Amino acid sequence: MAQATVLVVEDAAELRELYAGCLADAGYRVLHAPDAATMQRLLTEEHPDLVLLDINLPDANGLELARSLHIRDRTGLMFVTVHTDDEDRIGALEDAGDDYVTKPVDPRELLARVRNLLRRKSHDSYLRFDGWTLDLVRRALFRPDGSFQALTTGEFNVLAALAAMRPNPVNREYLLDVISNRDRDNVSEHTVDMLVMRLRRKMRSDDGRPAPIVTVRGVGYALSESAPESD
Repeated sequence: MAQATVLVVEDAAELRELYAGCLADAGYRVLHAPDAATMQRLLTEEHPDLVLLDINLPDANGLELARSLHIRDRTGLMFVTVHTDDEDRIGALEDAGDDYVTKPVDPRELLARVRNLLRRKSHDSYLRFDGWTLDLVRRALFRPDGSFQALTTGEFNVLAALAAMRPNPVNREYLLDVISNRDRDNVSEHTVDMLVMRLRRKMRSDDGRPAPIVTVRGVGYALSESAPESD
């Protein structure tokens, strides 16, 4: 996890530099955000592995923001805050974050918690790609902005297979097994192509950027970080 990216969201410059310096010295790539607006931009552009989030931000309440943006569904989330109330802590951990640290915090403790959280998240049930998050337990797909994208069972199974193998291509025979459970009486390779077409339509971004699914000629399909439209 030495190359993981950590986004530090803290309006107090001296604390932001303290946390960032500690993490950078440990080998992490560190991003800085003094406010919620910068955090939202960096979440979309950089897709960090972990966010350290202060609750008292100049332009938003960090806890409310985490809930509304579903940050924990996209990345690891640790609150670093002066709030010591047990109700705040319990509420944050139940439905918004993965860890909760109160200030002042020893940089060594912060680093240990970051390491533990990243280690835990690396073995969780999420597959992330190009800003999208696929939750294998809840069988749910979340868009880069954190909103839920409904999928049929067949669409989910195809996307999960592509995400698990990325960036390697997956042949149509394998995808056919995935969606048919080896009972092919009612499905064909055309079924696979139709499911991919529907996924591409659902996963096209609001600004017109195509879904990150490419056709690999003679093989099948692959998930790519920067996929041009194919077919």
